[in-house]
Amino acid sequence: MSDRENGKHKSRAQRDAAKHKPHRTQDRFYKAKHDAQQACEDLRAKIQRSNIHDAVRHELFRAVDAAESQISEVALTRSHPGSRLRDITKDVGHVQVAETWLAAADRVLGRLGPDGPRSSRVAIDEAVDTVMWHIRAGEWDGRLTPAVTELQRAVQEAEAQAALRQAG
Repeated sequence: MSDRENGKHKSRAQRDAAKHKPHRTQDRFYKAKHDAQQACEDLRAKIQRSNIHDAVRHELFRAVDAAESQISEVALTRSHPGSRLRDITKDVGHVQVAETWLAAADRVLGRLGPDGPRSSRVAIDEAVDTVMWHIRAGEWDGRLTPAVTELQRAVQEAEAQAALRQAG
């Protein structure tokens, strides 16, 4: 005889209620909230130490402020808000990677100088504009990643050209 025929079958709601452990939910929520806040603090410190243009720095600070505002709006409910906090943490990580390549773009433009190859300078400027547009628009996940990848490619090509200019 199956459990259903014996009357031992539990409904989905009963199984869900049995799994719900409030103390575990709270622990996971507060850990996720702490991790998200820590990611924001780390990014803020990295931006402060970075040698990027002031306009880019201000935009990145606005992005961090927006993330911190989203974190503070998430409240502990039964519907697992920790997943939203983990998503915010991942998004902040994407912005942190973007900041790394934005700083690298500034450095390589400085190495190329004003008389460096125009194609490299244009490629970097366009990639930086695209990355900053996604950051301003709050598109920090699926759309920011390919833009950062394009910036990374442009920076690496320009870095190779800068190295050749200095060697030659």
